Amino acid sequence: MGKDASSPDGTPPLEKGGQGGIASSSGASFKKNDPHPEFLRKIPTSPLQGEVRIGDALVCGATLLSQSETPLLDARILLKHILAIDDAALIARARETLTPEQVEHYNALLARRAGCEPVAYITGTKEFWSLDFKVTSDVLIPRDDSGALIEAVLARRNRNEALRIADLGTGSGCLLCALLSEFPASEGVGIDCSPAAVSIARANANMLGLSARAQFIEGDWLAPASGTFDVIIANPPYIPLGDRDSLALDVAAFEPAGALFAGADGFDAYRQILAQAPDRLAGDGLMIMECGPDQADSLALMLRGMAGAAEPFTMRDLAGRPRGAGFDRRNADKSLQKRD
Repeated sequence: MGKDASSPDGTPPLEKGGQGGIASSSGASFKKNDPHPEFLRKIPTSPLQGEVRIGDALVCGATLLSQSETPLLDARILLKHILAIDDAALIARARETLTPEQVEHYNALLARRAGCEPVAYITGTKEFWSLDFKVTSDVLIPRDDSGALIEAVLARRNRNEALRIADLGTGSGCLLCALLSEFPASEGVGIDCSPAAVSIARANANMLGLSARAQFIEGDWLAPASGTFDVIIANPPYIPLGDRDSLALDVAAFEPAGALFAGADGFDAYRQILAQAPDRLAGDGLMIMECGPDQADSLALMLRGMAGAAEPFTMRDLAGRPRGAGFDRRNADKSLQKRD
């Protein structure tokens, strides 16, 4: 999924109680006992064996993943990964037979997904903003909802501007790379405390042809960077520790805890960032941070002290849920007039 995404990608959201998305292309959710025509055949209870057609492998794989919220989507992504084909080719080749090696590989990937390992970690890739990113369990899986940050910057800055951007808690580098793809005259610095994440982000920037404009460094938020920034974005950990047991197992058991949890109330990372940020944001700078749906108003209040005359704003994700807050010093005068 990318900037024009209109359907979920199957990756569970981070907030508590988050579930995966819709499985079938028709928009109907899939459960093992659904009266779906594709599942009127015998339901397999063991891995695929013998000669298997691609179409049958897709159906049987989805059935084997019936505990997933998105079984058909998961099976389709895994099958496309093995065959190195797209959706159109998967349909066109539905009657072709898999080789024994492909069946064995598919069974292995299905077993990993049945154990709740996220599909993105199994395939090693995740699409975000119409760009493909390498991901491992060292980084948070990019989610379409984070595109709200990109949209917020695009709404407030001209694509032709030469901006200096800081991406705090960069992870895979998806936010910085997405912004640099939209702002061709800009450059940026991605910062993460994890050396493994920094390495992955560098690899992604290089793969996307952005390495000349993207620098990635290890450290604590803004501490290792120098100078000021025109735009500061962040998708820091924001889940309260007490919500751990309510997360989807895909998230809680596999994604890096350091990128998920931020103290008792989920605001520890925001406090650390805001302690460093006042002197690092340019006089007409823009600051935007992602948060959970029930945190946006509180985060906006936290930002008010640093925003000065600028009025903090909140933003919504693809599902219409609050997904972040920020402020724009460039529009401070307009914001002040609005308050008066």
